[in-house]
Amino acid sequence: MEEKRYDWVITPDKNKHEYVIGIDFGHGETSAAYCPIGWDTPRGEMKDPIDLDFGSNKKVIPSSICITDDDRAYIGTDAFLSEVLKKSKVNVCFKQKPVDINGDKERLMIRYMHEVYKLICAKNPALFTKGNHLVYIATPSGWDDSAKNLYGRMAKEAGLPIAGITSESRAAFVKAQQDPSSGLPQYIDKGAIVFDMGSSTLDFTYLQGDSVIDFGYDCGASFVEKSIYANK
Repeated sequence: MEEKRYDWVITPDKNKHEYVIGIDFGHGETSAAYCPIGWDTPRGEMKDPIDLDFGSNKKVIPSSICITDDDRAYIGTDAFLSEVLKKSKVNVCFKQKPVDINGDKERLMIRYMHEVYKLICAKNPALFTKGNHLVYIATPSGWDDSAKNLYGRMAKEAGLPIAGITSESRAAFVKAQQDPSSGLPQYIDKGAIVFDMGSSTLDFTYLQGDSVIDFGYDCGASFVEKSIYANK
């Protein structure tokens, strides 16, 4: 989690919280993982995160949502079912840098966050009970503190027990740093950079002396696809 503290952050409580869930609400796809917090577990003995199943052994779902006139929401592949599309249109690519919590895309993202979290809990009722877990989410590395603060407020309004936010490429950097097969641990003292190319942004994290720097550009894979299809 980043050092910046926000007023919506839930403080971890050793007497209550057993698990942490990490959710990546991507521009194109959404994924999640969890692991025991391991309060008294030595660092080298902590368990690796486990990818969460969204149903039918799917570890990833499309970032899509369809809300019908009776206010029922369908997410992921369910949003593309023919019987659902007859009732309302499907929304995709709605993740953006938040500006106004009451904006149309921001309200849609809040509903999507709520539905994803509800699905995770519904698929794992014996694992995640009320009050026994915390949620961390990720944002593009180019977002400033103001955008991250607003995104966190959106997550709280969506009903997530939100405990913090990290940059997407920072999460990739930490994962690579802990994986000997990545090559990063062996050469990190000479400098290192990790890129994360998403659907909407190109993010990277690099070492500058003893500091870790996060940055990103609005140049994701979807822009490449749009350029390819522009003349077709």
